[in-house]
Amino acid sequence: MSNSILEDPNRYIIDYCEQTKFSCIFIGIALFLIVVFFIAPFSLSSISSFIIKSIILFLLSISCYILLKAIFPVIDVTGALETDLFPDLKKNFFITVFFVFILISLGVVIIRK
Repeated sequence: MSNSILEDPNRYIIDYCEQTKFSCIFIGIALFLIVVFFIAPFSLSSISSFIIKSIILFLLSISCYILLKAIFPVIDVTGALETDLFPDLKKNFFITVFFVFILISLGVVIIRK
């Protein structure tokens, strides 16, 4: 597996898309819940607020796990990021890492609210 990315980066990108398609759904549901229950002027009891926060944090955590699992093959291969042969692979990796940091930041904001 460690050489498969360097031999066929297109296959990795296809696998990445297949693995991450559910993370988009989870993130969409989490954002919908954030908008409905935290931005809209609804008043929630403390138990309801705890349950909604837990659901949102669970969805964001699952999404982060899926995304990190999808980019792990790039981390696992020595030289995959150092080479200039696969600029799309590199770009995909760094965008995914940046997006995971944004999701973690959003989770921290939800916890503090």
